[in-house]
Amino acid sequence: MGVKLMDNKKRVESNTFSFIKDNILTITDITRTNKLSEILNQYAGKETSEVYVIQNVKNRDAVGVLVDMEHYQRLLRLQEIIEEATDTYMYQVALERKEDKTCIPLSEVVKDDDFDLNELMDSLDDIDLDED
Repeated sequence: MGVKLMDNKKRVESNTFSFIKDNILTITDITRTNKLSEILNQYAGKETSEVYVIQNVKNRDAVGVLVDMEHYQRLLRLQEIIEEATDTYMYQVALERKEDKTCIPLSEVVKDDDFDLNELMDSLDDIDLDED
């Protein structure tokens, strides 16, 4: 019998507190100090993964991230590479499976209540079938 001390998803480590203290800023922190200039100077000349969260304490949904432009561009390139690789892989899988026969009965396909027969019937009028 073991003792579970903490849920791993909610675990807070010491570096989390450091990040909160140093990297989460309010609009007041940015506008009434030289903090923004200091951050931008930190980004000058070299790529850094340092990230700052800017928040409006009056509106919890008003939150943004300040990140080094070179680092952000690299992250976007990585995202593009991953999406392209995924698309290529899925295309290859589709090519490999295009001749496979599906052996799923229609009742199995529509059993999850996410299928509306009336909606399908109504949309049949919108389908343009090419008859050669």
